[in-house]
Amino acid sequence: MIARVFVFSFFMLFSFIILSCPTEDNGNNDNNKNPPATVNFFNESSFRVDIYKNLNPDYFDPTTLVCTVNPGSTYKATIYASSDQVIGDTFYPRYKVLLADSFETGTSNIYVDAQRNLSNISFVVESGKTYTKTIPQPLTGDLKFINGYIVIQNMGTAQVQILRAETILYKLDDRGAYLNQGSNKGYYEITISSFDNTLNINQLKAFSSSYVNFPAFEMERGKLYSFTVNNTTVTGPVVTNLNPMKQ
Repeated sequence: MIARVFVFSFFMLFSFIILSCPTEDNGNNDNNKNPPATVNFFNESSFRVDIYKNLNPDYFDPTTLVCTVNPGSTYKATIYASSDQVIGDTFYPRYKVLLADSFETGTSNIYVDAQRNLSNISFVVESGKTYTKTIPQPLTGDLKFINGYIVIQNMGTAQVQILRAETILYKLDDRGAYLNQGSNKGYYEITISSFDNTLNINQLKAFSSSYVNFPAFEMERGKLYSFTVNNTTVTGPVVTNLNPMKQ
C-alpha cells in the first residue's frame, strides 16, 4: 500500500513539473511576427562614410552608429521597423574628411566629420522589407564641416596641455593630453552647435608649469585656427580656409 502511494505521488509530482515547464517557441514571438528590414547603404562617393540613426546633432551619441561604409561599397544593415510608423526613422551620413596627414601629426592621419546639405535620409522602415539607399559623391562646395578646429605647435622647452576653461582638450590623432615640443602639431576639435554659425573662443590656454592664455577669437566652420606656443607666449591665430574635398 505504501509503495502504491509513493508511486502515485511521484507520478503527480512528475506531471506537475512537465506542465510547469515553458513550451518550446512555436515561432509566434514578436521578432517572428515583425521581422527586421534590410537596408542596403551603397556609398558611391570617394569618402568613407559613417551612418547614424536618429542622431541628435547637438548631443552626439556614438551608440547610434549604424555602420561605416567604405568608398564604392555596400553595407547590408539589419534595421527593425520604426515603433512609430508615421514618423519613421532618419539616417545621417557623415563623410570622413582628411584634416591632417601623418607627416603633420607625427602619428596618424586625422579624419573628421562633414556633411552635405539636406543629405539626411528619412523613411518609414517596414518589417521584412528591403531598401537600397545611395550615399552620393558630394559636389564642389556641397560638403561642409560640422565642428571647428584648432592646430597648435609647441616651440617651447616642455610639454603643454591645452585647456578650454577647466576642460582638457585631447589631440585628435592619438587622444593624448600632452603636446610635445617640436615640428609635429596638435589638432583639436571644438563642437559648434547646429543652431549657430560661429562660436566665441575666449578661455583657451596652455599649461606646463604655469598658464598661458590664448587670444580670444571668433571660430567659424570650415576654417582652421593655427597657434604657436613658446613657453610664456602664444602667437596667432593664423586662419586657413579648409577644403573638405581634400583627400
